[in-house]
Amino acid sequence: MSDKKIRSPLGAEEKREVWGEFADREDEYLDEVEQRWGDSSAYAQSAERVATYGREQWERINRDNAAIEARIRELMDAGAAASSEAAMDVAEAQRQHIARWFYDMTHEFHVLKSHLYVEDPRFRAGIEANTRPGAAEWLREAIAANADRATGAQATTG
Repeated sequence: MSDKKIRSPLGAEEKREVWGEFADREDEYLDEVEQRWGDSSAYAQSAERVATYGREQWERINRDNAAIEARIRELMDAGAAASSEAAMDVAEAQRQHIARWFYDMTHEFHVLKSHLYVEDPRFRAGIEANTRPGAAEWLREAIAANADRATGAQATTG
């Protein structure tokens, strides 16, 4: 396991205010995260970053994530295909959001993580709570299309 634990400097009340229900099960969830990914560089990087985030950063993280979820909902409501440019753009926005705030997120890693969105009921519930049913699969497809787009772009420019 990593010698770094993911811990936020926020107090208990601030955690409840900015994290909602997650704060009530923080230890349980973070223990699972450490058990599953504690030996990874992504875990160490996330632990280091999260340890510096105050209320202002968490509120920004939440706002940015809410904007991504709203865009997913809008695109799905409009009938946009997961392979559309707009869908790939929102997948890219999510990838960059994770990379900015938590850990380096390559396209390949994003594709692997997207399988959790569909296969793990908690990830699915988290995504679909503020989007709509089917968003987990739609986003997984958009992430795969975005990765293909990035790979194609690299191949033609590299």
